[in-house]
Amino acid sequence: MSENPHVEQDVQQLKWPLEDGLTPLYVNQFSIIRTQHEVVLVFGEFIPTGLSGRTEEEIRNYLETAEVKPISKIVMSPAGAKALLGIMMDNLKGLTID
Repeated sequence: MSENPHVEQDVQQLKWPLEDGLTPLYVNQFSIIRTQHEVVLVFGEFIPTGLSGRTEEEIRNYLETAEVKPISKIVMSPAGAKALLGIMMDNLKGLTID
């Protein structure tokens, strides 16, 4: 935590302009790589195609060679990653996932 007790409070009051200009990216896979000094979040998309009517063995073989399409990479400090985790946990409380 910063030595200045007002830093955290000031950061929470930052104003965000509308993000209408950002292109939404769909991801359904992610990977996390970390070192002592940074956390790297890599987001990707995997959409299996042509699996209908295949045997379990054929599907297993397909999945062994299938690849995730990387979409985006975000690098942040461990402190930033912990803050993100806290914000996500707060926002997802009470969410029912089937």
